[in-house]
Formats: sequence, structure tokens, C-alpha cells
Amino acid sequence: MTQLLPVVIRGILPDNVRATITKLCAFMNAISQKVIDPDRLEALQNEVVQCLVSFELIFPPSFFNIMTHLLCHLVKEIRILGPMYLHNMFPFERYMGVLKKYVRNRARPEASIAKGYGTEEVIEFCVEFIEDLRPIGVPESRHEGRLRGKGTLGRKAITTVDNNLFRKAHFTVLQHSSLVAPYIEEHLALVRARNIGKSDAWITRHHIDTFPAWLRQHLMGNESINQQLAFLARGPSGSIATFQGYKINGYTFYTRAQDMKSTNQNSAVRVDAMGHDGTTATYYGAIEDIWELDYGPLKVPLFRCQWVRLTGGGVMIDDSGMTTVDLNKVGYSDEPFVLANDVTQVFFVKDMSSKGKKGRGPDEPKRQVVLPGKRKIVGVEDKTDEGYDQLDGQPPFTVTIDLSILLSNEDTPYSRSDHKEGTIVRRKYVP
Repeated sequence: MTQLLPVVIRGILPDNVRATITKLCAFMNAISQKVIDPDRLEALQNEVVQCLVSFELIFPPSFFNIMTHLLCHLVKEIRILGPMYLHNMFPFERYMGVLKKYVRNRARPEASIAKGYGTEEVIEFCVEFIEDLRPIGVPESRHEGRLRGKGTLGRKAITTVDNNLFRKAHFTVLQHSSLVAPYIEEHLALVRARNIGKSDAWITRHHIDTFPAWLRQHLMGNESINQQLAFLARGPSGSIATFQGYKINGYTFYTRAQDMKSTNQNSAVRVDAMGHDGTTATYYGAIEDIWELDYGPLKVPLFRCQWVRLTGGGVMIDDSGMTTVDLNKVGYSDEPFVLANDVTQVFFVKDMSSKGKKGRGPDEPKRQVVLPGKRKIVGVEDKTDEGYDQLDGQPPFTVTIDLSILLSNEDTPYSRSDHKEGTIVRRKYVP
């Protein structure tokens, strides 16, 4: 709710009302994180107090009750007890539902719960000793392997691939291997030495085009190198496995073509990458193809994406702290591939406050709001809350608008003039 509400009210409410509601949603997102910086608690307290003051100036008195003002105490509660997820009621409510399933005799519910809990504990204790054995008659879980990476939809084996794309995919795998990193620096220095006077862009393109062949020739016949490095230098098989759906790290990814057939959006991704100048930037895009390169014993999944340009209005951050993208402004076609293990899922939601595309109706706006995706970890491959620290891949947005500035521009006074009722207090006579 706190993620979608700021998107829904964009452009349909006055600035002061929209900014106040958005700032409250940002506050709720910030206190819901598993990791909270203690130095930021004072700023969060000031923000929620400012939000409540703004609400009193905007909404009628009937809007307020005791629950509204309890927001002031949340930061103090976090300072004493820790992050919200450690002391909210939802885990206990869910566990009460688990205990209710143990009840077989409604005349003795407490005894049924105790017996069911004890039986489950004994079974779990025994399973620890036979964990590596394959159970007879029990099928393999469909979640097996989906954290490490597993294709789920539309598997095909293709051999006729654009040689240029195939070379770029192979270079992406080599570029992200720590075993290959020293050879990348060596080849880059060699290219610069042989092409003095060439621009950095030309040297980079030439390095990408020639490095895989140079590495294979450079390590050919060297039996002392690491075996995994030898497989990478040899290159992938010409037969490529392609998928329409892939699950990895708790995310479900689809290609754009598969997204058109689905009711859910799973093709939007983001990745934090380092540029050639050493700076780190966040890139947004959509998955076009899913490949799995075969290096013998190594299987490397890759996503071929259409990336949005960071410049020219492709990616922008507004005053509400939200990231918006224009999917028509694409770029970085020289590096379309990214390792599936490095991407994080996001969602693109239509920004109805932006102008529509030319020749299309108002339901097709120009820009999209980026919202973070959610991992599905608990219950997959026997993972629990304690076994996997599920942190958000994208930090919550921060509203930069000063609400006091918006409220000072109001023309209508907030004093009430619709009644003359009052309370008279008689002063006690003191001789």
C-alpha cells in the first residue's frame, strides 16, 4: 500500500496534500526495513511530526482519532525494541494459524497442539540424520535449484545465433570472472600500447572484440592454470539453451514476450554496474532473451536486456524521491548482456501524471515509475527467516520536499468560522 499509493495520487491531488501523503508513505517504508540507521531516527521523528501537523491543516477533524496520533510513538518504539519486524504481531498471528492446524480433537485443543508440535519436532530431528538420502516415493520439490538458478518456461536449444551477440555474451562471462581479471588488464594495456592515439571508446570496442580470441590463444597448451579458467578460455558450446522464464535468487524473471501472455510483470530489471571510468551507476531495462551458455561443467545464465539511457531524460528522480524511466529512450546496445545472478527485479508502473505518447491515448503515458520487486525466499529449499536475510534490493524512496514551504503558500485561513460554540470556564474566587 505504501508503495502504490504515492504512484496513484501523482498528478491528481494538490501539491501540499500529495506531498504530505507521499512523505508519510516514505516514513512507513523507512521504518519497515530490516536495517535502520540509528542516526536517522531523529530525522524520521521530525518527519512524522511534520506530517501529522500537515494532516491537521488539510483534513477535517473527523479524520483524526487516537490511532492517527500513535504514529508519533513508532520511532521511540524502534529506538527501544529495534526494527519493526522484530516486534510486530504478524509472525505471531501466522504461527497461531500453524498451531490451529494441529488440533484434531476440538474437545482437547491444548493437548492436540502439544502433541502435534512434539510430533513435528521429532520428525524434524530425524530428518537431519537422513538429509542426504533420497526418500522413496516422495517426488523432488519443484522449488529445488531455484535459488541457484533454474529455467522454468520454454526451454529450447538453438545453434544459429548472431555471431556478434554470441561474442558479446561470451565476453560478459569473462568480464565478471575473478580468474580472468588479470588477463583483462594485460590485454587492455597491450591494446593501448599498440594503438597509441586512438580514443578510449575505440580501444574499448577493440578490446571487447578481440579479447576472447586472444585469451584462448594465450592460454592454449598451459596445463598449470586453473581448470575453471581453462573451460572459460576455451569458450562456450555453439548450442545455446534459451528460456522464456528463469528463477534465481528468489526472483521469477520472464522475457518481454512471455510477459505479454502473463498477468504479472516479471521482465523489468535493474543492475548496479561500474562504468569504464570507475563510477558506479544503476541501470534499468527489460529482458529480451534468456540464455544459458554451456562451458562443459559450467552453466552460466545470461539476460539480454534493452537498457534505458541514463542521460537525456531516460532516468530521472523527482522531488518525491521516486525514480521514473522513459522506456523509449534506449541505449548501451554494445553491452546488452548481464549475468542473471547480478540483477534485481523491479516493476514499471505507469506514471499517469506524465504526458502521453504521441498518437496514443491518455492510458499510455510517457514515463514509468520504478518500484522494487520482492524476493520469495522463505519456504524455498527449506530456507527460513533466520536462514536468509531478506533485504530489499532497492532502498526506500526519500521525499525531498519541505512541507512547511507548501503550507506557507496557502491562501485560505484555517480558522473555523462555521460555529460560535465554546466552553466557558469560571475562575475560582481566591480571597
